[in-house]
Amino acid sequence: MSNFQILNNVDHKDLRIVEAVGQEFGDGIHSCPAYTFEFRDLQVDFPLLLQATEHDGLIPVAVMGFESGENLFLKNSEWTALSRPAFMRKGPFLIGQHQSQEGEEVRLLSVDMAHPRVSQGTEGEAVFQPLGGRTQYLEQRADLLEQIHEGAGHTQRFTQCLADLELVESITLDISLPDGSKNQLLGYSAINEDTVKALSAESLEQLSQQGFLMPLFMMLASLSNMGRLIQFKQQVRDANQ
Repeated sequence: MSNFQILNNVDHKDLRIVEAVGQEFGDGIHSCPAYTFEFRDLQVDFPLLLQATEHDGLIPVAVMGFESGENLFLKNSEWTALSRPAFMRKGPFLIGQHQSQEGEEVRLLSVDMAHPRVSQGTEGEAVFQPLGGRTQYLEQRADLLEQIHEGAGHTQRFTQCLADLELVESITLDISLPDGSKNQLLGYSAINEDTVKALSAESLEQLSQQGFLMPLFMMLASLSNMGRLIQFKQQVRDANQ
């Protein structure tokens, strides 16, 4: 269970964050949220699909495996992809919304003390300097969180525009591995390429003006990674036999 606390240099003066890669650090996930600002990088490695969530509606996700807990880009505690989703890079940090005494919304940096990357020992990257100032590591994570915060709004508008233009279709992917075994990828949606081709000039202009054309085409291009993901799955099966 998460244990978010507002980050401060008194209660968390000795806090460190482990940056190693591995299942034990929460990297064993088969998909994670993706944001439009990172689509250009992510589409090199991962299929980018859409998934319905209870609270946020339809969101883009980077797919890393075919079943829960399976990350095919983890190998011998190493990250094999060229890119790494911002959702994973942010680690235990989160920007929380709090209300000031004047009634204004204030954004404060929070940390999940129950996250497996959190360390109170000597392992990991220090969050605060000995005299209480932020370390360069924390500044970098804070910048990333701001980017995610701003990018979340653009991503939400992007997916809403896709839905408004009826470009989204539910998909079920039947995956057949070379050894004859089969897997199914359920619960995802994708952009219908044929519907995109039929868009009017007015709709294309609408997408372009809002900065949605590039992420749309990055999502379409990313689907070619599904074949590589299947190869990784077969390699894992072969290694375990």
